[in-house]
Parts: sequence; C-alpha cells; structure tokens
Amino acid sequence: MVRTRDRILKAALHLFNERGEAHVSLAQIAARLGISEGNLWYHFRTKRDLVGALFAELEERIERNLSREPAAAGGHLADFGDYARQSFRDIWEYRFLYRHRFDPEEESELAQRAADLAERAHRYTERILTEMVARKLLAATPQEIIELAANAWIISRYWVEYLQERHGLVRITEADLQAGVKQLFALYRPHLTEAARAQIKAHEEPRKLARG
Repeated sequence: MVRTRDRILKAALHLFNERGEAHVSLAQIAARLGISEGNLWYHFRTKRDLVGALFAELEERIERNLSREPAAAGGHLADFGDYARQSFRDIWEYRFLYRHRFDPEEESELAQRAADLAERAHRYTERILTEMVARKLLAATPQEIIELAANAWIISRYWVEYLQERHGLVRITEADLQAGVKQLFALYRPHLTEAARAQIKAHEEPRKLARG
C-alpha cells in the first residue's frame, strides 16, 4: 500500500511541474488527493518542506547516475550516451526544480546542495570525456576536455527547457532523449577519432538500408 507521505510527494511533484511551484498551495495538493489539509500538515508543515523532500528524491537519482563507471558496458561510443539519457529523464521528471532558483539566504542548505550536485555532474562529464580519450574514441587535450565538458554540461542542463520552449513539449520520449545525446556528439564531432567515426558509420548504415 502506498504511504500517504509518498502520495503527497507524487501529487505535489505533478502539480509543481504542471503549474509551477509558486502557483500551487498546500490546500490544492490536499484537494487533489482527497485528504484534509491537517493530514497533509502532519507530513509537511510548509511548501518549503515539500520542495526539500522532492529535492532529496532528485538528489538520490542524480547520485545513483553519477556513481556508475563511464561506459561500463564496454566502451563503444554509444555507451557514453547512457549518462546523458538518464540525466534528461531526471530533469524532465523534476523539471520544476530546474526552474526553481534557491535563495542563498532563505534556502542556503538546498542552494549549496544544488551547487555541489552541479559541480559533481560537471566533473563526471570530464571523466566521461577522459575515458573516451583513453578508449581512443576522442582526440582532445586536457584543456579541450575542460572546455568540452563546460559546453556539454550546458547542453545537458538546458536540453529539456529548449524542447519545452521551442516545441511545446508536454511528454518526453526516447526519441527526445536520443536527440539530446545527438546534440552532445555534434559538439564532440570535431574531436572524434577514425575509430569513433567507423562506429558511427557502422551504426548508421543498417538504418539507411532499412529506409531504402
């Protein structure tokens, strides 16, 4: 049986994503669930408490994604897109938090935790690129890796918002996730080695034949 606390978090996440956290009250969340405000207050006294609990859920997902070794499946070029795909999923599912700007004075702890996560994600991207160099899929100097990682982080962070603003995205699909990965590899393309290009060609040729 789903606990009331979990039902509250699920309903709050849906409403915050749909309307924006600033436009949703605790009373509206309670009404959506068909429970009393007193029942909701028993679990979460304020909307800030709800935001903090949802941030903790997102934090756990991101930490799990960051804990994986880059390209653990074997080092083929396609393996390096797994981290990005999961990042896009997490950003979509908790998109209201990516629109939320934590006040360093009123939400100092969450603001610091958000900054720490962003830094860890940035460093993980550098690790991915370094591993691609080690697998001879990418030709880049340490300085170029730093620069590529910064641009890759920007694409990863704002890809979902780009889809929402330009195309009015209301539901994310695997095709949207893959399109984001494709944008990342367009950034890497000038640095891809012949071995990497051969992998791309081998992947694309069967698709061309299928269309033909």
